[in-house]
Amino acid sequence: MSRKTLTLQEWRSEAEPKFGKDVKKWKFKCPSCGESQTLQEFIDAKIEEPTKKFYYSCIGRWVEKRGCKWTLGGLLQIHETEVISEEGDKIPVFEFSEV
Repeated sequence: MSRKTLTLQEWRSEAEPKFGKDVKKWKFKCPSCGESQTLQEFIDAKIEEPTKKFYYSCIGRWVEKRGCKWTLGGLLQIHETEVISEEGDKIPVFEFSEV
């Protein structure tokens, strides 16, 4: 599988026309179950360290009756996009959701 690799700025440039500059409103789609989620939903659910999870782990890990328990930190790598962090690390991310 070939993956798309974006700089942090490129990734932001893709998101802002779709969702605006407020990162809390950016929508991501779990590659396993298709659940759509936002940072604001992680904050509202009082999930610890939401800014490190909302683009990487399905909200179903913490919220019952939502999504699944998928995370991109596991053995199976089904993500399509990686973002290069400011430190130069490649971070797997969920795709942006159209919903």
